[in-house]
Amino acid sequence: MATLTVKNVRIIDPVSRRYETATLIVPVEGADKTVDGEGLMAFPAFVDVHVHLRDPGFTEKESLETGAAAALHGGYGHILAMANTKPVMTGDIIADFYARAKSLPLYAYTVSALTKDLKGEVLVDMEEAARLGAVGFSDDGFPVDNMDLLKEGLLRAKALDLPVSLHEEDPAYVKNPGVDSRFAPAFGLKGADAMAEYSLSARDLSLAHYLGAKLDIQHISCALTARLVAAFAESGANVLGEITPHHLTMTGEDVKTYGTLAKMNPPLRTAEDASDLAKFIGHENFCIATDHAPHTTEEKNRPLKDAPSGITGLETAFVLLYTELVLKDKCTLEDLIAAMTKIPADFYKLPHKGVAGGEFVLFDPEGETAVDEAFFRGKSHNSPLIGKTFKGKIKGICVKGKYHAFE
Repeated sequence: MATLTVKNVRIIDPVSRRYETATLIVPVEGADKTVDGEGLMAFPAFVDVHVHLRDPGFTEKESLETGAAAALHGGYGHILAMANTKPVMTGDIIADFYARAKSLPLYAYTVSALTKDLKGEVLVDMEEAARLGAVGFSDDGFPVDNMDLLKEGLLRAKALDLPVSLHEEDPAYVKNPGVDSRFAPAFGLKGADAMAEYSLSARDLSLAHYLGAKLDIQHISCALTARLVAAFAESGANVLGEITPHHLTMTGEDVKTYGTLAKMNPPLRTAEDASDLAKFIGHENFCIATDHAPHTTEEKNRPLKDAPSGITGLETAFVLLYTELVLKDKCTLEDLIAAMTKIPADFYKLPHKGVAGGEFVLFDPEGETAVDEAFFRGKSHNSPLIGKTFKGKIKGICVKGKYHAFE
């Protein structure tokens, strides 16, 4: 086994609680390599607990291999796939996922669907899913309306010590998905009310807290929802709140500029929401999750009402948030790193080794990242960030005993 030596690098590692400038020496495949770390930073490899890999069933958008390449390029060493594949991620499909994931250059995990075919009618065999390696349960993309069913699912997940992660949009308050109702009239649409998120989040936080179950509130778009999560956490609820890079840095006004590239579920909200959400970066119950949602160019070229929601996020998440949050004093670098590493890994019990264990990102804070079509490693490029340049550059990542350098 060869060694990778990174000299005089600034280490910021909430996983192993190591904060110092030192020389890193870790075992790697291949030949010995030495990197001058002067002026560079080493963080734990990032963790994303909400990624759509589209495999099986939609590999024209993404595959395990291209999704892993995109994640690696963005500094991610651990990614958690959602279940809305075709067939849906249950049973043998989970087993096949892990068999293929072994050859990926990073660690990939999957949730199981919570209900059969994501229809919200019958629970899957949750115990079998856990035995096969599912690290949680989710019908992401679809809220769970049946309270008795959700209660049973939460109790069975609790017995397995696994979380349930929920997409919180009450259909009663959604006329046109993907665009906030306060901005939708400009496009001849009625849109989706913020109340769609508030109402289900409050209901499900209450139920999970009452039952003592682990709950992940996905892709929070409203500051009020974040305050609800924080309040329940303070009361002892075992809860995680996901906040996406796009909900932190964009608003409903951006739909006018970017059209379908700014169409999301849940929608982009107000500037006040985006600003207030940033205040929760640093809270131990909130993480960054990209909700990486690749779509083909043909799909995103449809009219706003008909185009699918979502954007890619794995490759741009850190440099975007470093530029827009850290450098603008909206959160600290240490808090951002914790929200992208230790907090999600601990909640989902993912075996993250941190910098000390040889899983780290090398970052140049004085570099620049230009986002153009050639920048992407994933199949789909449905991002409103194309053409933009961000401060800082990921120089490489070490994960699974191999160092990957990026030009």
